[in-house]
Parts: sequence; C-alpha cells; structure tokens
Amino acid sequence: MEKEVLAAFRAATAQPDYLTTEKFDAILGGFGVFNMGVWAAANVIAREMKKGKKINVSVSNERSTEMDDIAKKVVKTLMDCGADASNAALVGATLLYWAGSSVTAGIPAPNRKLGAVCRMAAGAPAGRVANIPTEKLNNKISGFAAVRAIYEAMDKEVLAPWPGEITPLGVAGSPVTGHTRVGEDILFPELAQKLVKIGVDGMMRAYNSVGIKPCRWMSSLLACAAALEILHPDAYVGEEWGPFLKTRTPYVCGLAAVKAANMPEKIHIRGTGEELETAKVVGDLAMILKDCGQPTVVGMIMFNEVCALIQEGPALGVGRSGGPLLLPLTHWCTSASLALYLLGKGMEEEEIADVIRKTMDNFFQVEHAAVATNILARRANFVERGPITRSVMMATEPVLVDSIYKRTIHAYNGMKSGKTITEITRELEDQRIKDLGDGVARLFSKALGRNIEYVRFYNVRPGAGRRTHKFAQKYFAFDGYVDVELKVDGKVYTFENILAKTIPDAMLANDRETLKIIECFAAGAVDLLNAGAVAMDVVVPACVGAAMGVTPQEAVEQAAAGATISMSIPVPTILESAILAARIARELK
Repeated sequence: MEKEVLAAFRAATAQPDYLTTEKFDAILGGFGVFNMGVWAAANVIAREMKKGKKINVSVSNERSTEMDDIAKKVVKTLMDCGADASNAALVGATLLYWAGSSVTAGIPAPNRKLGAVCRMAAGAPAGRVANIPTEKLNNKISGFAAVRAIYEAMDKEVLAPWPGEITPLGVAGSPVTGHTRVGEDILFPELAQKLVKIGVDGMMRAYNSVGIKPCRWMSSLLACAAALEILHPDAYVGEEWGPFLKTRTPYVCGLAAVKAANMPEKIHIRGTGEELETAKVVGDLAMILKDCGQPTVVGMIMFNEVCALIQEGPALGVGRSGGPLLLPLTHWCTSASLALYLLGKGMEEEEIADVIRKTMDNFFQVEHAAVATNILARRANFVERGPITRSVMMATEPVLVDSIYKRTIHAYNGMKSGKTITEITRELEDQRIKDLGDGVARLFSKALGRNIEYVRFYNVRPGAGRRTHKFAQKYFAFDGYVDVELKVDGKVYTFENILAKTIPDAMLANDRETLKIIECFAAGAVDLLNAGAVAMDVVVPACVGAAMGVTPQEAVEQAAAGATISMSIPVPTILESAILAARIARELK
C-alpha cells in the first residue's frame, strides 16, 4: 500500500470526530441533547445484565433491591453526560424497560413503579402530565392538550358509569371500589376508554393547529398518561381484558389509544421482526411518563429515539434515528437501545452485531448510515465501555473501513491522473446525491405504495434566494437550493428550488395533488440538509491531498470548494485531520 493512502486513511479515522460536523464535547454537557449518555447508560445496564443482576421491579420485602442499585447507576451515568434529573429518570426507565424490566409491581405496598424508581434514584421531583412537552418536531405542544380536553369533558358531563355522588360510604375510596367488580370490572375500564379517546383527540387537534403533522405515537402516550393520573393505575381489570395478575388499567388505556389514534394492533422490532402488542407497549410507556418527573423537550427527544427500535416508527412518529433519514448525530441512539433489547432476549454480541448491520438497510444512505452509527459507537466507547458499543462497532466497522478505503483509493488515483482535489470531492458528492435519490425511490415506493421509478436531485447548491448573508451563501444548510425530477406511477415531474419555492408554495395553497408528489421526495431533501453528519466525502479527499504534498490548508480549501452537502455546515476538525495526514506521510518510511 502506498504510504499516502495509509496516511490519509489513518488520519481520516484517527478520531470519530474527524468524520462529522458534530460537536461531541458540547453534547456531553447536555446542550441540546445527551445521546452520548444514552449509549453509556445502555452499556451500564448491559454490564449489570451480564453479571446476572435482576433488572425487574419486584414486590420483595426489602428496603432496597438490586433494581434500585442499577437505577442509581443508570441515572448517574445519564446525569454525568448532561441529562437533568427528570430526563435521566425518563430515559433510564425506558432503557430498562426495553432491556426487559416490568413497569410496575405490587398493590398496595410495596408498590414499585419503574418510572418512579428511576425518578427517586435521580432525586427528581414528581411532575404532572400537563407539563410534559412533546419532542420537538420543529414546533411542539405538551400533554396539556390531553389534560385540558379531558377536564373540559369532565366538567360538561359525568364520564363514569354513575355519578360519584351516589357512591355509598364504605364503597367510596375503599377496596370495594378498588379491588372488586365495581372498580375493576366496570368503573376503571369504562372510564379509561372514554378518557383516553378524549385525550388523543385533544392532542391531535393541538398538533394540527400549530402546523405539526399529528403524531399518533405521542398523542397516544400522553393521552394514556393523562388518563392514568385520574384512574387507579395499578388495578387488575376484569378477565375479559386479559389474564388476572397480568392485566392492569394501563393495558385498557393502551387499547383505547390504539383505536383512537388508528395505530396498528401489532408493532415489530427492527432487524428481527419480533411482534409486540401495541396496546401493552403504549400503556407501559405511558406509566413511565406519568411517574418519571418533569422531562424537558430534550428528554422527550431522547425518549423517542430510544423507542425508535420499533420498525413502524417512521409511520407512527416514534423517533427518527432508526431510519430512513440521516439526521444530525445528536439524535442517534436507536442502535444502542436495540442492542440492549436483543441482549435482554439472550442474544450474544456477534448475533446482535448481525442484526444491527441488517438495520442499516432501512436508511436511504446505507453506507453513510453505517458510518454514522460507527462514529457514535466509537465516541460513546470513550465515555463508557461495554457490550453495547462493542456490538455496534463490530456491526459497522467493516462498512467504515470499506467506505474510507474506497474513497482514499479513488482520491489517490484521481490526483495521480491529474485531477484536482475539488474535482474529486465533487465526484464523490455527485455519487452520494445520486445514491440518495435511488434510496428514496427504493424505500418510498414500498412505504407509500407507489411506483417511484426514480428520484434525481440536481443543481444542489447554497443560495436559494431567501438570505443575503455571506454565511448562508456559503453553507448549503442555511439557504439550500435544490431541483428535482422524479417519475411516479409512469408520470415525470420536475420541480425547481424545492426548499424555498415548491414545498412552501404548495403548502400555502393547500395544493393536495402537488403535496402528494412532494411526499415522494421531500424526505430526501432532509438527508441533503443533514449530510454533514457524515462528512467523509470531503474529509478523505482533503487528507489524501495533504498526504500527497498539498499544504493542509490548501487541501482543505480545495476539498471544501467541491463539497456542497458534506460541508452543509462547517466541519470543525477537517484541518486537524489534514495536518495529521501530512505528518504521517512525512514520517512513514
């Protein structure tokens, strides 16, 4: 191997930070997200599981259980990585849930709930569902929409099967209601169905009113959580709902939410296709949300990304880091939660790696998604080593090596043949944009049930005409211009300046026909805007140029001149990696 190739390869991969625009040190401070903490906490749980520790809440007559100790370790890890107490409680409990923990145990004492166990471990105060925000989907709402709708309905009419005023002494507030036919068979199930339906509808209306596509997933969860603040959350309901000692009020709430939000009755785990009952998952997670404290928008983002191991996630609104989009790496933690789930199911690390590798096929950009996942696993491994990062690195390292090597050889041969670094970078970017269009057509043909023969993005550059600032004129992400041609169901469509003209104009005009076509390509524009999350198509040419004798500064400038999407925002470490490439090349014998 030529020393320039070896030097460039090593320099580009010397630090995970070198291949991305992301600022990982800030992430560790909890500024905006704390996904490094999610990866680290997953490793903590996995190590405890491998030691044979019990991760279930239980009714054991002990002041403190193994689960309490594990919860303390998990929330501390999350808080050390920037999560506040309630966010640590929510995400810690959710990771433990997907690892195999039950959500609740015992009536009335000891009565342990997973969300509350983690909240108390974190030292967070209790909260109310009305104050829980949704994740940020550009705009955001809160559980107040569900709570308000429910309480307004309660004010207008009696929602229970009978008015509370007729309840006799001895029945009111006693086990006669709580643990007999009165409550378990009649009051709790009937009221649950009404409250949840009202709450879901209130959430969906609120989403719609502020220009957010209504999220069925979060509407269901917060409506259930709001209902469970009112209902007896631990009651065993009648056996028509399920087996005694296994079926409680949250399950009935989940059933009502699935119906009200038009969700599928079954959901599946990415990579394995394992089937889960949607109602149970929704009811369980709603209990965690009710009990975890007062999470912020940041905590809700991470909660949803942890839950994005659900295969139907993109359609239901369950996070985004499971694919198909290539988002900023600050969101990504789904591979960690999936690996933890698989470990809880008894898989060995190599088996887990095989599943994780398979899930990369769910992305528009398969190669770049695998590299993105590897970057995160490697960086998280610096924070907390363990089986989760080890499995994910095992899954994605071959793709990383192959991707960087191919680009290094391409750049080396190109420069040998007389091409400039700018030309080489542009070739790599053009191929990436083509591959992205192919990926959109491949996945959305199936998702939308349409024959999308091709999607071709072109004329991708900064300067869509919205902004005059020099920064926006230089970096694509701040005022990107994109044209697109696509063929859908036998008809060819062409649109110009899609981000500044086509999409907003169609939405303002409520042009439903055009919006149906926009749906066939718009997600690809997301990947274009976020492409800098994996910047190898500009970093590698810069490193090769520096290794072959171009000054590092000049190599970076030439590479940047050919990069539109890979440097959609500045790449803070590209000069550092180019300097390293030059030094390695000089000192190799």
